[in-house]
Amino acid sequence: MQGNPLSQLDDVMVPEQVSAWPPGPAWWVIAAVLLIAAVLALALYVRQRRHNRAKREALRLAQSQDAARLHQLLKRLGKHYYGTRVAALSAERWSQVLTLLSDIDFNARELQQLYQPRAVSDELKNKLHQAIKQFKTKERIDV
Repeated sequence: MQGNPLSQLDDVMVPEQVSAWPPGPAWWVIAAVLLIAAVLALALYVRQRRHNRAKREALRLAQSQDAARLHQLLKRLGKHYYGTRVAALSAERWSQVLTLLSDIDFNARELQQLYQPRAVSDELKNKLHQAIKQFKTKERIDV
């Protein structure tokens, strides 16, 4: 007589755990793309930071300056970002460029006050300070 046929069976073998390492090729591609994106983002951040260094320095220097000094800072910013031709413009053309670069309305007569012996208005001083804050460093201008 035969015994129980189930007794002849071996125990159930549990499969080994599947390891996550090494990752598949798709994960390596994703990791490479993320690494390249992070390096590019860092490079762009550093480049932008270096580009705006002169403007940050001008803002730092503009804290407690008179109007003539603020105007000098604006001229220096213009020269730094747009070349020497911008700094050498006539008063009329400089006021137009300054209006374009700061989105604040300037006119030549107003800027001529800076070269007069009488005191300059606080309004002009505030406009010049605001112009430094809003100065566009990548605007296209044709001088």
